[in-house]
Formats: sequence, structure tokens, C-alpha cells
Amino acid sequence: MPGLDIATQLSEAYPGRGDQIDQLLTLLGEPEEPTPQSIFAYGPSATGKTSVIRSLFEKYNAEGTAYAYINSVECFTPRLLFERALNAWTGHVPSAENKYGNYARSDNLVDFVNTVREVLSDREETHYLVIDQAERLRDRGPMLLTSLMRMSELTGCNISVVLITTVVWDKFRPRHGGAADPVSVFFGYYTKQQILDILVKDCPEDEPESFFLTFVDAIYEVFHRNCADLNELRHLVAMLYPKFVQPVFEKQATRNEFSRLFKL
Repeated sequence: MPGLDIATQLSEAYPGRGDQIDQLLTLLGEPEEPTPQSIFAYGPSATGKTSVIRSLFEKYNAEGTAYAYINSVECFTPRLLFERALNAWTGHVPSAENKYGNYARSDNLVDFVNTVREVLSDREETHYLVIDQAERLRDRGPMLLTSLMRMSELTGCNISVVLITTVVWDKFRPRHGGAADPVSVFFGYYTKQQILDILVKDCPEDEPESFFLTFVDAIYEVFHRNCADLNELRHLVAMLYPKFVQPVFEKQATRNEFSRLFKL
């Protein structure tokens, strides 16, 4: 089954996220199957939410026209969000030939809903609106978030909204209600072994993986209490490893003299 192939590939690429990948693929199902109106992917920063979900949709829909990825920092107005989504669903790419114009102008929610009906009314497969840093939507009017979460009802089309955020749903929920609670997918902190499994993938091609892993383990033990962010640990490893291994190439020490390398 394609879903099993995707799950295997993603689980290998993203250690420690197999449960979340399986849950998301179960929710998505086959392209023509009904899906939840909204999916809420949340958890601390640097826990793989964006990377996993973007990679999943790239494999789930290789053509790229059944999902629209929106970063709420880049699309800082409703109009930018609406028009970016329409471009993605129609395969429209602004270029010199079309004077860098969008597929359609959508100044407001009504324009967006009407255009979505025109574009998707004949399509049976589910279309996804993936919104990253979705907590920004709370500052863009009281009805925008609720309307997006009810997009399938408003348009009569098979649409599911995927919200990616670091904020828990209780602090995210619209105060006036108006939308059903989404299906939640939680991305928790990585364990030590999962972090090591991720960082070892950064091992330089010409370096012994076991030696690199020993270095990564030592860096984790030194810094993890004050540096729990995976991206920060990855940056530290990338910055320190060349200096750590430099004495080996200068013949001042061997790879077996691990303790000495830390002192040089």
C-alpha cells in the first residue's frame, strides 16, 4: 500500500516521529475518502512538526495541487493567505508571462469561498490547507480562524485544514466558538536516543559514523540541560565538530584519544 511506503520512508527520515506519521496518514486516508474538517498539529518548537507534515504531503500528493502550504508569517494578511491557497490548488505559478499575477483576486472571505467553489466543485479528492505558525491567525480578526476551520461547510467541497502551532488548543480555541474542536496530533520532545539518531544523520561523508556519534553523545551530555532545542544542538555540533577533529588531521592526536581531543 502507498501509505505504508510513505510511512516507512518518513519514519526513516524522521526518527522518533513514527507514531505521528502513522496518525496523520490514518487521518488522511485515501484521497477520495472523507477526512476531518480540521487537524491540529501542536507541540514545542523544534519537534519536527513542519518538516514531517511538509514531507508527508509532498509524498502523499506528488503533483502538489491537492494541498496548499501557508506560512502565516509570510502570508500576513487574509488576502495573501487566500490567494496563495488558490495558486497552489490550481497549479498556478506567478511568472513574467502572467505579469506575476495570482490565479484570482480574493480580497475577503466571500471572494475566497466563491472562487474555491468554482475551482474544486468538480474534484472528489480532499484538498488540504496547511497553515504553519497558525497561532498568528488569532490576531487577524475574530472570524478568520473559525471560517477556515469550517471551509468544507462553507464551500461544499472536500477541504481539510491542518493547523501547525506551538500553542495548545485551549489557548487557541476561538472565544466565540463557531467551530468544532479539531483532531489533535501531538509532537512531544525527543528522547536522548531520538536526538542522537537525528544528529548522526549530519555526519560528514568522509567521517566515521561511530566516531561522530561519540562526539554527538558527549555534546548532548554537556549542553542538553541548558539547550533542549534540537536546532540549537544541531548548530553546536556543526560548529564544534570541525574544531574537535582538526588535531587528527594535524597529527596531534588520533581518533582513539577521545579525551585528549577535547582538551586540544
